[in-house]
Amino acid sequence: MTKENEWGLRPLAPGEVNRLRELAAATTADLARSGLVIFDQENPHWETSAGGLRVEVDEFDDAAGGIWLHWEVHPSLREATSGALLGQRLDDPVIETAGRIHEQMASAILRMLGALGYIAEVSDDDYRPFAIKVLSAAV
Repeated sequence: MTKENEWGLRPLAPGEVNRLRELAAATTADLARSGLVIFDQENPHWETSAGGLRVEVDEFDDAAGGIWLHWEVHPSLREATSGALLGQRLDDPVIETAGRIHEQMASAILRMLGALGYIAEVSDDDYRPFAIKVLSAAV
């Protein structure tokens, strides 16, 4: 059994980590072939890119563990949205615009995954709004 770390999180067993990484690699390859720009451990520069899909592999044995896909908008929209939120301008239209974009992209990515044979679901995690969790690969 794997020991908990200092935050009380228990890493997945090595075999499960390998399975997740293989599923993430397959998902990444299929979505890249579909035309999406992908950012993952091999290409981590999403913060400075013009946008695209960020792949996150959470290797902990809890409800938040697994493969997560996040749509990343252009840095100018990210900065404007962050500025509005930090400035407590909750009625700023940029917040609604960014939310609509993330919602529509999550829906599109979910449909793409379904067309590719994957089983996935939209996040209900407050820390990962609009993210897609990949549950299994094509059969």
